[in-house]
Amino acid sequence: MALAQRAVLGALWNITTGVGARALTLIGTLLLTRYLAPSEYGEVMIASVVVLSAHMLASAGLGQYVVSKPAAGREVTFHATVLFTGLGLVALGLVIALGRPICAFFGAPSAARYLPGLALGTLIDRLVFLPDRILIRDMRFRASALTRSLGEVVFATSAVALAALGRGGEALVTATIARAAVKALVLVVLVDRREWLTPCRLRRDRTRDLLAFGIPIAVAQIADFGSRRWDNLIIANLYGPAVAGMYNLAYNLADIPATQIGETIGDVLVPSFAHMAPEKRRPSLQRALTLITVVVAPLAIGLGAVAPTVVHTFFDPRWDAVWPMLAVLSALSVARPVAWIVTPFLQVLDRPRAQMILEVTKAAGLLVAIALLGQLGPLWACVAVGVAFGANAVANVWVVAQMECVPMASFLVPLVRPVIACAPMVGAVIGARHLIAIAAPLPRGVGLAIETLVGAIVFVPSALLLAPDVARDLLSVLRRHLARRRGGPVEDAPPDPDASKPAAGDGA
Repeated sequence: MALAQRAVLGALWNITTGVGARALTLIGTLLLTRYLAPSEYGEVMIASVVVLSAHMLASAGLGQYVVSKPAAGREVTFHATVLFTGLGLVALGLVIALGRPICAFFGAPSAARYLPGLALGTLIDRLVFLPDRILIRDMRFRASALTRSLGEVVFATSAVALAALGRGGEALVTATIARAAVKALVLVVLVDRREWLTPCRLRRDRTRDLLAFGIPIAVAQIADFGSRRWDNLIIANLYGPAVAGMYNLAYNLADIPATQIGETIGDVLVPSFAHMAPEKRRPSLQRALTLITVVVAPLAIGLGAVAPTVVHTFFDPRWDAVWPMLAVLSALSVARPVAWIVTPFLQVLDRPRAQMILEVTKAAGLLVAIALLGQLGPLWACVAVGVAFGANAVANVWVVAQMECVPMASFLVPLVRPVIACAPMVGAVIGARHLIAIAAPLPRGVGLAIETLVGAIVFVPSALLLAPDVARDLLSVLRRHLARRRGGPVEDAPPDPDASKPAAGDGA
């Protein structure tokens, strides 16, 4: 199978398998709001951010080295395994020792009781992180996607069951450990231990090479993590754990289109770009950016449009303040996938410092904007998030355009058109909601189904009219995928890159 076809099918596998698990996780989250108060949820979230911050600070970009250098060999993988595990033990030990004053600083001293359990789950994840990266490196996307999905299923079901039994915040901690344990068992079976545990003498020069490549990427990853998680700590400091819990829930819901589609496609593109001929990388990057936008934009903006109905349909009344946050934060999912597509492109071109600078400036700008606008209220903090991610998306496109010596318009115009095509959809959803309210009260969930159906019906012709080339390209990819699944004839050769390259005027 041609490399481009493997990349597309890998992305579709990651998305398809992840959608089911993510849907179950979403249902679990909605059920959790029936059993957990916003303050309990907020305290667990704060403890999780503290633990995961330590995990990210000790990552050193080692996993990305393994994925980006498929010919490096087992010696490199063993070095990465030893370094990654050792750094994690030190970082998580410091969290347990210093976690109480850290949580107190962010206005949630009671959150410290969740730190040991969350640290254990994170340590288990670290022990088998490299095997998962090996699956990605070897383009075994199906196995990696199924493993992640299984972990999410275990987390959702165990968290809801334990919360229903009255375990409170501890339900989330225990579910985190269960998810990590199941994923670890599967990965140990799937990946040959010789690929990552073949002993060798630890060499200083090899370690130096790993760190020289990985540390700039690690700084970028830490900054990206900070832009997604440290805002919760600022919100907690400003408004307390309850508001932080609602903000975090709204953010996670708004982030579903980006994480479910953008992040999974990013995982596929790192090894795909690494194996791809250099002259094909830029056209493939442009095509990936346009395709992901036409998929993510209607999902993200549509989620914001139906936010009031979603919250009133599924959430306990204690969480009603979530919907305005969700409506504003949905904008971030439109912009975030751009960076996730550009990042593997920069990594394969050995430009980790460019990635680092982009992520650091994004994180710094976001946290400063939240700290300033957050003084006006939680919704203004949500506005700051959307502005920061939008600016970062434009910055990523600018960097690539400068590197490739092409106009920014060749990237931006095809990305803007699917977003514009969402405007009629939003108007239709809001109009349908007002008509439903005037006509008669409907059973819970029926109004949401009508709004969603109306939005989908309006978006399809809108996209074909306002972004025709991108929409047709997406339909072509889906048709080829379905033909292959059904055993029908399909060309393995990828299309001519120049034929799919977006033009400044007409899109793809």
